[in-house]
Amino acid sequence: LACGQGHPANRAATAQCQAVSGLDPGGDPANMALPPVLVGILFLVAVLGALGLMAYVAYRGSKPSSFFTEAVQTEYDLEISEAEIDAYYEIKDKLQETFAPETIDAAPTLNEDGEEVSENAWLRNVPLEPKGELKKALVRRLLSCISKLEQVQRDKPGQWKLWQSKLISERYWDSLCDAERNVSQEIDACIAEAEEIEQGWKDHIFPQAVHLYRLSKQHEAEKKMVVQEKKDVKKEAQKQVNQALADKRKQIEEIVRRERASQKAMEQLLAEEEKMAMAKTKSGKGKDKGAAVGAVASTKSKATKKTK
Repeated sequence: LACGQGHPANRAATAQCQAVSGLDPGGDPANMALPPVLVGILFLVAVLGALGLMAYVAYRGSKPSSFFTEAVQTEYDLEISEAEIDAYYEIKDKLQETFAPETIDAAPTLNEDGEEVSENAWLRNVPLEPKGELKKALVRRLLSCISKLEQVQRDKPGQWKLWQSKLISERYWDSLCDAERNVSQEIDACIAEAEEIEQGWKDHIFPQAVHLYRLSKQHEAEKKMVVQEKKDVKKEAQKQVNQALADKRKQIEEIVRRERASQKAMEQLLAEEEKMAMAKTKSGKGKDKGAAVGAVASTKSKATKKTK
């Protein structure tokens, strides 16, 4: 029997059971609550479990999905034109080998004021024609940087708004800033090279390059416009040809329709004439038959009179 109820014979066992379980035989049911220490432990376990679940959900939410990783770039895509840089230094090295071989691997020299002479000072003694080729190579190198600079300046404001709204990652934004910094450094390097080639050119090479870049963009736009105009003219000519063919087809269909209508009208007219001819034929046969009957009757009447 359960503790607290039972036969009088089991009172001793009941009292012993209640003593073991910690229950008061005549006590209030409220005294049956769990110990405070156990309640605290259970509450602590529940809180820790909730915190762990929240941390897991936050971790899963911050981790990009495979679709997001494939669809969205993690770094800004912009690279300096290494081909133009290599082409410039290749021409420069050839000029140094031709006109100033003694400066190759030479130790730095000092001028009268004790200042170190630039290692590229020999460039100012190169003849105009070969120096012109080097200047052209430097302008091409700078032009490739201007197109990259325009790209960064065009993309940065919009990307900044996305970064502020946490729609792009910190890594992507940092890569864009690094790309802008690399382009600026390359432009500065080109300007420094211009001053080495020709004194004072550093103040003019960048505006000259920007002007050439705009002219090239304008030329490309005009070229695209001419190509588009040719396509439009060809398209319009084809449209006129198609319209002429459609009009010719409609004319032929109209002629065929009229011929069919005329043929049908002719057939109807012939059918009506045939019906009228048949009707006249039947009517003529009836009249001839009536005349013949009348003639026979008249003949019989005359014969009868003679007999009398």
